[in-house]
Amino acid sequence: MESFIEAALAPAAIAAHISYGLLVLSMLMNSIVWLRAIAVVSGIAGVFYSGVVLHDQVGAFWEAMFVVANLGQLSLLYWRTRRARFTDEEFLFCQNALVMVPPSLARQFINIGSWKVIEKGTILTQQDEAVEQLTYVADGHVEVAVNGRLVATCSTGDFIGELGILSGRPATATTTATTDLRALVFSREALMKHLRSKPDLKLALQAGFKNNLRKKLATANERTLAGAGG
Repeated sequence: MESFIEAALAPAAIAAHISYGLLVLSMLMNSIVWLRAIAVVSGIAGVFYSGVVLHDQVGAFWEAMFVVANLGQLSLLYWRTRRARFTDEEFLFCQNALVMVPPSLARQFINIGSWKVIEKGTILTQQDEAVEQLTYVADGHVEVAVNGRLVATCSTGDFIGELGILSGRPATATTTATTDLRALVFSREALMKHLRSKPDLKLALQAGFKNNLRKKLATANERTLAGAGG
């Protein structure tokens, strides 16, 4: 036992600890860029440990291949990011819904939706009925009613139908456009098909929904307090 501890704490083992420690750290990263970057540093430390400390040329070779593979993926990610272009309203959508998602994946996600002008008076979701589309309001206003009673309003940057679209549950409220809307609309079928192949993207979208829900609740509370004060 003592010899094991001595070997683990020996100066020669420092490079190994750095390599494996950084590898574990890379797995904890939410950003794929940071994951790859830390993995590269981990691999470089691994090359040093295998080649210089252990004199294991085979191990050093595969550590070097690990570094090359991650550098290749970083280069590919950079190239795809450079190709991704966003309009101002698409950029705002990414800020609200797809935080920490690489631009290339965000571009793919936006492409499965369609930008529409929705006329005033259009019902977006009907209480107790299935939610067939997710609507992101880029500009305009929406009223939210439960059992015919107005409970909240939504506007720029808000999602409509987010609670039911992923869960498959019926809408908890009726939402109606009170102005013409500029909106990004996703059909449930296309959205779910895309998210099934990209679970990390689904997690990012859910985080965006949670942030938006907190904003809605804060707005609703302000409305309630204002009504009580009046």
